[in-house]
Amino acid sequence: MRSDPEIKWPQGFDKLPDFPAFKSFARALWEKQAAVMVGSGFSRACLREPTASAPPLWGDFKARMEIALGYGSGYAPDALRLAQEYQILHGEDGLDRLIRELVPDERWSPGPLHKQLLELPWQDVLTTNWDTLLERTTPETPDRVYSCIRTVQDIAHQVAPRIIKLHGSLPSHKPFIFTEDEFRTYPANFAPFVNLAQQVMLEHELCLIGFSGVDPNFLAWSGWARDTLGASTRRIRLVGSLNLTPPARALLEARNVTPIDLGPLVEKVHSSEKHERALEIFFEALNLAKPPSPFDWVKASGRFSAPSNPPDQEKASRKEVAETWAEDRMSYPGWVVGPVRQTNSLTYNFPTLKKGPETPEAHLRFAAEKIWRHRTACIWIFQNDLEEADQHYESAHSNLSSPERIALCVACATEWRRFQDWGKWSVWMERLQAVSSEEARLAYEYETGQRALLKWDDAAILTAATSLKSEEPIWMMRRAGLLATLYHHREAAELYQAALLRIRQKQVSDPKSAWLISLEGWAAFYHRCSKSALTDDPYSYPEKETDETRMRFLGAKADPWDTISRYDNLTTKRIDRNRKYSEPWSLSFKPGSYRGGSTRVGGDDECPFYGLLELIERTGAPEIISNFDVFSTRLETAYRAITNPDEDDFMAFLARYRGSDKKILDWVLPRTKVAQLSTEAIEQLLEGIQNRVDRLRALNDTRNGNSHLAFLLEVMARIVIRAPSKKALELFLWAISLFEKPVIWWGGYAASNAVMEAAVEAMESADKSSALLAAIGLKTPAEGGAVATERDWPEPIDAFSDQDANDLKISIATSLRIDELISHVEDGQKLDRGRAIRRLHMLFKAEKLSDLQSQALQDAIWKRTDESGWPSDTDLHPWLFLELPGHEQASELFRTTVINAVAEGSVSHDLLMNLRVGLKVGDFVLDEAMLASCISACLDWTPNSMEGRSDIYIALSGDADMNRITAREVGEVLARTLLPMFDPQTIANSDIESRLTTNESYQRLPQLVAVAYQIERLFPEHASFALSLVRVALASRDPKRVYPAYIAMMQYTQDEASESENSEAIVELLMHAIEQRTQPGLSNALHLICDLVADERLSPANQERIVAALPALLEEYRYDQRRLEVPSLADLPLVRKRVHRLASLLRHQHDFLDEIVEELRCDPLPEVRRVKT
Repeated sequence: MRSDPEIKWPQGFDKLPDFPAFKSFARALWEKQAAVMVGSGFSRACLREPTASAPPLWGDFKARMEIALGYGSGYAPDALRLAQEYQILHGEDGLDRLIRELVPDERWSPGPLHKQLLELPWQDVLTTNWDTLLERTTPETPDRVYSCIRTVQDIAHQVAPRIIKLHGSLPSHKPFIFTEDEFRTYPANFAPFVNLAQQVMLEHELCLIGFSGVDPNFLAWSGWARDTLGASTRRIRLVGSLNLTPPARALLEARNVTPIDLGPLVEKVHSSEKHERALEIFFEALNLAKPPSPFDWVKASGRFSAPSNPPDQEKASRKEVAETWAEDRMSYPGWVVGPVRQTNSLTYNFPTLKKGPETPEAHLRFAAEKIWRHRTACIWIFQNDLEEADQHYESAHSNLSSPERIALCVACATEWRRFQDWGKWSVWMERLQAVSSEEARLAYEYETGQRALLKWDDAAILTAATSLKSEEPIWMMRRAGLLATLYHHREAAELYQAALLRIRQKQVSDPKSAWLISLEGWAAFYHRCSKSALTDDPYSYPEKETDETRMRFLGAKADPWDTISRYDNLTTKRIDRNRKYSEPWSLSFKPGSYRGGSTRVGGDDECPFYGLLELIERTGAPEIISNFDVFSTRLETAYRAITNPDEDDFMAFLARYRGSDKKILDWVLPRTKVAQLSTEAIEQLLEGIQNRVDRLRALNDTRNGNSHLAFLLEVMARIVIRAPSKKALELFLWAISLFEKPVIWWGGYAASNAVMEAAVEAMESADKSSALLAAIGLKTPAEGGAVATERDWPEPIDAFSDQDANDLKISIATSLRIDELISHVEDGQKLDRGRAIRRLHMLFKAEKLSDLQSQALQDAIWKRTDESGWPSDTDLHPWLFLELPGHEQASELFRTTVINAVAEGSVSHDLLMNLRVGLKVGDFVLDEAMLASCISACLDWTPNSMEGRSDIYIALSGDADMNRITAREVGEVLARTLLPMFDPQTIANSDIESRLTTNESYQRLPQLVAVAYQIERLFPEHASFALSLVRVALASRDPKRVYPAYIAMMQYTQDEASESENSEAIVELLMHAIEQRTQPGLSNALHLICDLVADERLSPANQERIVAALPALLEEYRYDQRRLEVPSLADLPLVRKRVHRLASLLRHQHDFLDEIVEELRCDPLPEVRRVKT
């Protein structure tokens, strides 16, 4: 119960002599330890029809029976004897008729007092009344629903709270207990009712209302309780306007009845209304006595509300504010994470402070309390508050208690860790370490573990987790959280289970503790999520919490899902807002009108990403545990909600993320982001990922860490391009070592291959020989014991160039490895045979095989052939065999199965690609008829129709993608291979001319624009048509038109002997694309201009134009550019590469080009800084 000064009691109520008895009973009521017995006097508070009589009292019954039995005034016996005589004279039916006459129940209705009575938290309501007013009362509070017991049979089937009709109930639940014999035999005839009433009186404080001190029912039941229960019974409270005399009061107390006499409060009330008014006051006082909920946080800081600019004398000092805020802190119910409705006011209740000097203690306490409030509200802590606390800590920290110092040191260290200011972090950690308590030690170890998480120091994380040994549930959970980040899921799950058990043991002695209930909520949630880690069944799902448990969490404002949902909603809103403000333009409704996008002014007081991190740290949450994604996906989504994430944000996200969705890397870590990372970040990630992958491989239980291992390798594949050459070689060899025993999990095959290929990209030529030797020595799938996705087994040989192979020195060991690979070609399984041929193909072209090895390779290749005659079990394209021993045999097959097949009308992507490459490497000569047939087949090809097919069917069939790549190949094979084989002097096929010079072909197949140059070369009279094809394609900005157009433009610029009338126009198109920075295809345009400059074929005037365009081009294509669209972002490194080459070629013309060259020589991406002029 609140202290009396806080309660405005009804006038004079707290002056009553029985006020202490009232307080004692009110306390029992609100602790759910009270029951009430209702007598006939309470029924008089009912509503009745105009002609209906008032509910009778005992005196009314007695008067009617005296007249009926002929007693004179003052000679009649007591009411029970009268009822007995009346029954004998008139029979039981006559007595029933008398009761029904005086108790016309159907003409009465429950009054306001009935509702007020049943709104109170009685455990049971006993009544001796025959009317049904109580059971017909409907409380407004839904949880105050009473069942009703009218007969002995009802007792076993009705649950508390109950209305218990002890003496029968109208209209038909008899007998109506009234006569002397019925009262005398009641304990025997109605023993279940007596036992029930006994149980109620033993377990609860009993309050009697509607009784007088001489009421027969009161006398009977109070006497029975005294005689039967004796000292075991609790005090019975008789409440009403009693006006007791001292002897009457003494008599009641002797019968174990404590009166609460409200008579003095209603002395001036009319006698007919005294009892009702007294009970109104009683119910009002009971409601006022209701103790505040332990889950309501009443804050005192509202007293500082004042005008925005009050005079200085009305402002509060730091000391005053800190004292008030300290009251709020000490009255905080103790939630692990405060509910937002309770903590929201902390975000804006900051008074204007009085000017003037104050003591260091006042400054420190003010800063400490303000930091506590911000941390409790989960909003940013101001740096000036951190600095104020730091400034005054040494001189005033002795005035803080040990818990206050711990809380302040932890809050400041945590915040400086967010900013990754390790100097200031260390200062507060030293101060925390200086506090000599177990809580301080645990907090120090935990914060050390959190720093280790950011630093990818798994060994330090494990050390910190090992040090967090405590019987306190919160530290069990936090230890579990650290272990979960290391994928020690079983140990973490055991700790969550133990913490939940410990919490519930503590709740036995403190069931209303908000700290324990909120802690239980989080522990129960994490226990459910991690349950399958305690078993050998990875597919066991968490149990749902019971409705009762959920309602308990809700009642305590401690439901974890309220907090989680709040962050989910905040994240969604923030992402939507960021999208809105990121739009560069906003369309107006007026025609031809638009305006610039909105710019948001001001910051946010909270960030969903860092809020989730704080939640995870505070509650000891796992990001992922036992195949259950608790927070990892939420962290990813919340990271998206950061408006402009910087490197610290990125590193914090990557350090905490435990998921495996590699798709997020396309937006979290694109190539431009890799280029922006600092050298320190790259070094930390490379070392941290390597160590973590090694540790995950060493775990006994890797079912949960495998997917994340593959994700880490995908990250490394992106950042390794920033590694120095020697480091790249080291990581390449490390990635190779992952396929020694035990071999890495099969889901990591493809990611490991990506690491190897990217590492080669980062290497200098001098280091590539060592890497190439390792790639040749890499075990084949069968040698390594590949499982599941064997096709993903890495094959990094394709990352090396022909020059790398030419530079290779063959040792005895390498020669022996070549012999092994030849044996795999001869007798190996399908995958091994194909992989071995690919490696040997590069070495054979570089003339690294001996004559014997070359002959052995030829025999091995052609030992196994399929029905068509090609080597079988290789999964290799036919053109490859044109560059291997036995190419004579391959040439004949190629002519038959590829060239003739296309000439006869078979067109597919694979066939055309093999035709294009094979004709280039195989030195085939085709006659005009064969060429014409191949060209006609290509021009006749029609994409598969998508009409009438559903989007799902199209997506599953893959036909749309196959159409796209086949159409692209049609354009390329015509432009690069088939049409160039025609001699313009001898071509006589008019059908080809007509088909290539009509718009219909290009409307059906836009990729045919690639042949524009060949049209002009073969048919000069159609030069203007050819140029129009290129112009229209470039103007379309459609990638499937633009890139084929650049094939034609490349051929225009590469043909030095031709004096094409379109050559100058093509150069002008290229110049225009560069000056206007037109996408897609900007890097292609720059590449072609680079070649013209290198060949000294670009005019001086155009060179000047290029020089003028380079600074703006480089400025727009910065790595931190946020306004570029996807095509430009994809092209950005290549654009910078071309700018580097152009600046190097033209640097002699202008001094400022030297600055560009020097800048790009230090570019973070290898393809940009390494250019050949």
